Formats: sequence, structure tokens, C-alpha cells
Amino acid sequence: MDKIQGNTLSRRTGNEPMTHHIPPPAVAVLKGSQLNNNKTKSVKALGASMFMNSNKAKELPHGGEFWGKPMSKLETLLYRTLLVILYISYGLFRYGQYQYNKMKLRILNVIYNPASTPQLIRQDVRKLEKIPKRIAAILEMKPVGFVGGGLKGLLNDGSEIVCWTVSAGIKHLMLYDYDGILQKNVSEFQTEIENKLTQYYGPGNVPNYAIKIPHSNKIYYNNHAEKTDDDENNKKAGKIAIEVSLLSNRDGRETIVDLTKTMADLCSNNELKLSDITLQLVDSELVHLVGKEPDLLLYFGPALDLQGFPPWQIRLTEFYWETDNNEVTYSVFIRGLKQYAGCKINVGK
Repeated sequence: MDKIQGNTLSRRTGNEPMTHHIPPPAVAVLKGSQLNNNKTKSVKALGASMFMNSNKAKELPHGGEFWGKPMSKLETLLYRTLLVILYISYGLFRYGQYQYNKMKLRILNVIYNPASTPQLIRQDVRKLEKIPKRIAAILEMKPVGFVGGGLKGLLNDGSEIVCWTVSAGIKHLMLYDYDGILQKNVSEFQTEIENKLTQYYGPGNVPNYAIKIPHSNKIYYNNHAEKTDDDENNKKAGKIAIEVSLLSNRDGRETIVDLTKTMADLCSNNELKLSDITLQLVDSELVHLVGKEPDLLLYFGPALDLQGFPPWQIRLTEFYWETDNNEVTYSVFIRGLKQYAGCKINVGK
């Protein structure tokens, strides 16, 4: 069956990242980009509700009532005071939890510091009982004003993960960003990977790698050559140290929908029998279109947000993220490998 081709995504312009992805409420709050303003507004609203006069209270729906029963002014003030106390108590608890998690992450970053040295990464990996054959990571471009923001920050984060992965001896890596920014800037990403690998391994020992864009059926090697059907560069595929697949939201649900439509058209034209559509066929086609399922998925955000990651590819995948973390760090990478080494995956019949 022919490979489904994706539409070309429009290039991003401006300083701020433009995305149609809406994060879950927990992630939106924990990222804290607008947290201070929201908290201030909430405190002001609670304070105003406490001390509003009885006339304003009567204007509100169910004002001065509790489950249909009228309340006195004293009872109303009591309940509003209790609400403020609960809000402040939770805010203090969350603030303490946030500071604790941040301190823990700082300590972990000191303990696990590869210092751009593959030998140190190998030492950490040798202690593990098992390592994943394929890993995936979800990345997102931060606003330019943030530390590590903009396109340069995204390229730096992606290239760092490539270096950690190849140093750990893992040969397959998926990098997912919702808008496909890495796919649109493959040449810049190649340059960044070359620079990082040179920093890790030295100018004369840079490992061979391949960057793959599944939905456009393109592969780029170290020498910036593009794969064709009978190109000699295809022979390098067996010599590369790591294959990096760049995915976007186009490779997720849209691909499944397109595959479904293609199969429906083939059935309507009597080119495919309904009995031929099996789970194995769908699985093989999605593996061809997107790639094999990763053993471990890393997310470098404060709360898990899959952002439309291909759902078919994470049926048995182990997830790892650090609460209140918002940076791409080696400590999250190695602790994810440690969690995978200790996990037990049960596959039913």
C-alpha cells in the first residue's frame, strides 16, 4: 500500500511560538507562564467575594443560599472565610512542594552531570540491568524571552538528547514536536548535531547518524545527502550509530485517519477485501508510516502532556517525567532509563 504523504506545514513567523496545541489544565498551570497574574486575580476575586455587601450577594446566582436554604450574613461570611483559608492553605502547600521539587532537580543535575563526556554516560548506563532499544522524547519550543527559548533553544535541546542517546548505546530515537519545527529546519538541526557530537567525541570521531522524516520518506545522513531509491548513500544505513526520527502532530491521529480513508477507498473499489483488514495489517502500515513503538517516552515538562504523540506507537511504552521540571536535562534522561530498567512489562495473549 502506498505511503500516505503529509501536507507541507506553514513556516512559523514571529518571535512567539504559534501552536494549536492546548495543554491539559495541570500542565498549563504548572508551566506558570501566566501563573502570577492568574493567582493575583484569584486572590482579588476571593477578597472581593468575602467583603461584598448583601445587596451584591443577592444579585449572584444562589446568592445567600446553600443548597436552596437561605443563609444569614454571618454564615455567608463564615463560608467565604473558610474558602479563602482553604485556598491559602493549598497555595502554601503547593509553593512548598514546588520549591522542594526544584531543589531536588538542582541536586540531581549536580549528581548526574555528563560534562559532555560519553564515558561518564556509559558508566551510568552500565549499572542498569537493561536499556531500551528505542526511546522517544517530546520537545516544545519556548518563547524567545525564556532561557533556552526560540528555535536555537529547541535545536540545542534536540541535539543534546541525540548525544546522550548515542552515548548510551541506543540506536533509535524519536523526537516529537507538535508543530514539526525540527522537520522544517533539518539543515540547522544537522549542523547543531554535528557541533554537539564534535564537542562530545572530538572532530575526528563523530559517530555516523541519520535523520529520518517518516511522512515525507526522507533520510539525511552526516554528509547532508538525501536518500533515494537507488542512491549509494543508502548503504550507510547499516553503519550509522543512531537513527533520529522527527515526528509531528501530522504523524499522529491524522495518519490513522488517512490510513482508514485509504483502506475504505480500496474496499469500495474492490481492491482490498474487508476480511483482509486485520490488526496485523493496520500495525504494519502504521509502523511503515511512522515507525516502531518506543520502549521509553521522555517528557521534559512539569506534568505529562503527550501533545498528540502518535497513539498507536505508545501502547506498551513506559513514560517518564519529573514534576515541576521545565528543562531538558541529563538527570531526567538517565532517571528515565533507570525507571525503564526496573519496570516489568506484561504482554497479554
